[in-house]
Amino acid sequence: MAAAKFSGGPPGRGLPITFGVVLDEQTGVGRQSPRPESHPLKTSEVVAVRLVRDIGAAGLQVGDRLPDEASMLAQYKVSRESLREALRILEVQGLITIHRGPGGGPKVAAVDPAFLARTATLYFHLSGATYAEMFETWFLVEPAVAEKVAGLRDRPRLRRSLEPFLTDLPPDVDSDVFFSVSTGFHAELARLSGNRVLGLLVQAIGHIVVDHVMLDLDPVQERMTMERDHRRIAEAIIAGRTHKARTLMSAHIATMTEIYRSRWPDRMAELIEWR
Repeated sequence: MAAAKFSGGPPGRGLPITFGVVLDEQTGVGRQSPRPESHPLKTSEVVAVRLVRDIGAAGLQVGDRLPDEASMLAQYKVSRESLREALRILEVQGLITIHRGPGGGPKVAAVDPAFLARTATLYFHLSGATYAEMFETWFLVEPAVAEKVAGLRDRPRLRRSLEPFLTDLPPDVDSDVFFSVSTGFHAELARLSGNRVLGLLVQAIGHIVVDHVMLDLDPVQERMTMERDHRRIAEAIIAGRTHKARTLMSAHIATMTEIYRSRWPDRMAELIEWR
């Protein structure tokens, strides 16, 4: 297996990350850092939290319409300004869509890891995190997902889910289609893991990998490498070979890291962009 090489970039770049205890600049003594819950939520944030809870409690599905504005004003007993700001918070996070004009209004949206990825890149950028660190995180996390999925007992379900990735796409397939299928492989493993937290985090990392990095890789040879790796990982998972699935996924990520590093060596040390 190819050894993955990572370098986080020069230390001290970016804003400090707070871990509950911070050092006083004058004395060097550790003190408890302020926690988000110590600051009262704005009215709009309280309403946004209640809306999310009510969507879940009501069992609403993607595309379902939320109550009209008058009904929500009466239900939550807040100003129109606070309600609209709450809806805007959820819209920015991709949890609802808002259509203006006649017949419009807020509707429930899918839980899309792309929005989690975009928010995360803002934190990554300001903390000074680099693309090398992002690749290292991918290398550390997703092999565990492959191993977990390979350990599932429902082998027929695994075969049905991974069947589309056992055959290669036509060599002249459109790039968008290819990357959609390639991303779909990793997304399917995240879904099969049965752990929604792990699934969302892995897919968020995947969105950054694809949208920021892999879309620059298009030659046929690299496509063949990706398809071959995905096929072998899928076969190991279907066969229930947990160690092999983990090893193959580690090798796949190490290979993709080295391909990218060889093409754009300077970009690995660049800050992760917020986009």
